[in-house]
Amino acid sequence: LHESDGAPDGATHVHAPHGLFPRPIPQRPDGSGLPTRVAQLFSFMGRLVAKALLDNRLVDLSLAPPFFKHLLGHELTMDDVRALSPHLGRSLGKLATLASRREAIVRAGGKPAEVAAAVAALTLDGTSVVDLGFDFTLPGHPSYQLVPGGADKVVDIDNLAEYLRLVQSALLSDGVRGQISAFRAGFAAVVDINKIRIFSPDELDVLFSGARERWDRVSMIESLKFDHGYTRSSAAVGMLLDILSDLSDEQARAFLKFVTGSPRLPVGGLARLSPPLTIVLKRPENGVSPDAYLPSVMTCANYLK
Repeated sequence: LHESDGAPDGATHVHAPHGLFPRPIPQRPDGSGLPTRVAQLFSFMGRLVAKALLDNRLVDLSLAPPFFKHLLGHELTMDDVRALSPHLGRSLGKLATLASRREAIVRAGGKPAEVAAAVAALTLDGTSVVDLGFDFTLPGHPSYQLVPGGADKVVDIDNLAEYLRLVQSALLSDGVRGQISAFRAGFAAVVDINKIRIFSPDELDVLFSGARERWDRVSMIESLKFDHGYTRSSAAVGMLLDILSDLSDEQARAFLKFVTGSPRLPVGGLARLSPPLTIVLKRPENGVSPDAYLPSVMTCANYLK
């Protein structure tokens, strides 16, 4: 897997703000020809996710929405490229508009010289396609050639549509078919994959990785437990609830990871956390200031001290 914004070849660390999706790898049309280790890892991940689903466990694996669409057998489009990488999606969208304008000019017909001149005048923000310096390799992955000898084939206005088609295909199907197949095979070894077709991609995300919800004081008061020195009316509890209800999504993930070991909640949210998140008073030892202590947790019991 790689970051959806395009980890460069050879990268060892991943930052995936838009979710994880397989990094395109050259392979045969049927998905065979992957390195054995890659196929094994994707198969293992499929088994892991299916077993977690079977055991009602959450997996801290931020798969991108298009991955779930692939798993369900849905067709992927340019919108999914935008979901994986907004920057790349915007760039390809501008080029697609240019290719459509060329197609419209050619389709309208006219004198060959006039058509050729009109097509040659097409530019992207004043720059011709040739001067953009593209070749038939996958953006961000120069080792992935879209056609034989693609590194030596220049993208121009006349072959731009073909280039865009090949890029989309490499990103969403041809370059990831084997990885998705290995994941599906691993998943199917544990859970019949037909059993999950009733769910939407968003619902699968919740089932696999847990729910996202905005917290408010009312729901938290009813979902949390207070013990060993605290009640729901304690001043410290009130301050904690104020802070929690004001957390950003990223801060809430970090807080949940700290107190439960998982960055997301089970299906049903905070109310379905088992055991319930319990807030308890940490009493200082004799002669020690309370300010000398930091909050601590017992993730096995969902205890926040």
